[in-house]
Amino acid sequence: MTQQGAPRREAPPLAAIAPEGVRADRGTAPRAFTYGVGGYTVVELHGEIDIVGRESIGLELDRVTSPPAPAVVIDLTPTRFFDCSGLELVCRAYRRVRDRGGRLWVVCDSPLILRTLRVGGLLDVLCPVPTLADALRED
Repeated sequence: MTQQGAPRREAPPLAAIAPEGVRADRGTAPRAFTYGVGGYTVVELHGEIDIVGRESIGLELDRVTSPPAPAVVIDLTPTRFFDCSGLELVCRAYRRVRDRGGRLWVVCDSPLILRTLRVGGLLDVLCPVPTLADALRED
């Protein structure tokens, strides 16, 4: 709310505040893009992973972690924002994979998301790797 008579400030154009290399036309809506590579199911999490995307992304993670002994890679490199709702989703996926005798790898190179994982106590449990190629080499 602006005080009456106060000059109205215009928001800077997105290009002026977006970090270099970030496309201004990329949406922030949370979504999961899933595909197979070899015997792995890769789930890329795009956009802002918060309470808004909890249901849709949670449903996709539940689907890919349902089979016996799933081999799942959660790729957080396309993720623009990740909060405690994201922590809960990844932790749930980890428990489901572990309980079914499978393996879960996490790909993340974002210092902010890695910090969120550390604060949430998941960094040492998940042992994220910086690239998808690294996750596919792990065993």
